[in-house]
Amino acid sequence: MAFYDDIPETRSPGGDEASENLVFRYNREERVSRAPKIVQDYYAGRLAPTKGLFKVLVATKFNRFMLLTVALCFVVVFIVNTFSNRPSLATAAGFELELESFSYDESVYAQVKIHPLKKSLKDKNFDIEKYVKDKEKAVAEFSFVDADGEVSAKIQKSGEIEKKAFFIRTNSPDYDIMEVSARVDILGESVSLVSKVTRRE
Repeated sequence: MAFYDDIPETRSPGGDEASENLVFRYNREERVSRAPKIVQDYYAGRLAPTKGLFKVLVATKFNRFMLLTVALCFVVVFIVNTFSNRPSLATAAGFELELESFSYDESVYAQVKIHPLKKSLKDKNFDIEKYVKDKEKAVAEFSFVDADGEVSAKIQKSGEIEKKAFFIRTNSPDYDIMEVSARVDILGESVSLVSKVTRRE
């Protein structure tokens, strides 16, 4: 005796002779009744779709786990970028200096951004008013380094110290320049900066 002998047979009503010979062991209602609750709710129309991006992201345990993973990745990247050693950034004589460089239209542009640190402005020995009045200068010597590691050009520029941020800028023809370095002298202190050249269309 087969295990399905006690299951009642149902036949397709109103069909031709060939279709009447088809035997169905169970119908759709029986299949749905044995399905998980979420499937039953779907067929019954009780499963309303989740609306809103945030609600979708936290709708299931897996979604919440993935959202948390992505958030942690962003936090790690932010911390690394904020606190890692950046050769293009340094401090000297109470100022913060940052070197930036990029290539555009067959030229490489470089600049050193210099501004006084907030803690320096609170220091009695740091007299920014005097530096500005005496027209003290920062001097930067830029070196443009090509793909072979050779210095293709050296340019020296200077700029007067200001109360807020000021810039020392220059440019050079782009002979496959890969990085720019700059030695900056300010108020008797020197610092060296290095920046990889970014490409701009």
